[in-house]
Amino acid sequence: MKTIDPKSIPTPQLHQLLVSSVAPRPIAFVSTVDEAGTPNLAPYSFLIALALTRLFSFFLPTAR
Repeated sequence: MKTIDPKSIPTPQLHQLLVSSVAPRPIAFVSTVDEAGTPNLAPYSFLIALALTRLFSFFLPTAR
């Protein structure tokens, strides 16, 4: 796993890391386990990045 310390990275480089985490649409693999213990791994491509004072990446599932 890669660790990123935002305090040690210049702002332009940190911005590029943020932008590249959401564009073009990345595919995340989201895993769940149902009540019977059956695992499920599914691709998901709707992620949002948000930076206020800390960088966050959100997984936002919606019902269809």
